[in-house]
Amino acid sequence: MNPLIILTAPTGAPDGSRPGTAIRPIQAEDVPGLSRMYREAYADGLPQPADRAVGWIDALLHGAQGRHVPEASAVKAGPDGQLAAAIIVTEPAPGSEGGWDSEIAELFTHPDHRRQGLAEELLGHSLHVLHTLGRNRVAVTVDSGNSAALALYLSRDFRRLSDDDGD
Repeated sequence: MNPLIILTAPTGAPDGSRPGTAIRPIQAEDVPGLSRMYREAYADGLPQPADRAVGWIDALLHGAQGRHVPEASAVKAGPDGQLAAAIIVTEPAPGSEGGWDSEIAELFTHPDHRRQGLAEELLGHSLHVLHTLGRNRVAVTVDSGNSAALALYLSRDFRRLSDDDGD
């Protein structure tokens, strides 16, 4: 397994939503579909143990890693109306150290909808919403071998957390 790295960025990036594919809040009835999409998105290797992944989305939405920030969490449907991508934002878990007030707990895209800019749209939307909520810095933990995720976050001004950032 590759080491995990933490990236942080200021909030406030403009919402980059494209017409025709609405970004909407996550709803309770989305959880089964999001759970399926999460497993399919990580079919080559879930970041969670398989037994934990089954209820992972529901657990995140109920505060497993810090209070869920529903305003900044969202889904995007594909042209067929099926869920295509999702972002789940939380507050840092109790006892966490760091100079951020929000965390991207998950950002994933169904394999059939990759390379369409959906994750970038959701990320831009969430950064904008976090800024309007008065949150200043967001963090995300990324597997260092996930080059697509790293490229996305680095393109949106995320930078690697250094030892000096925690002071």
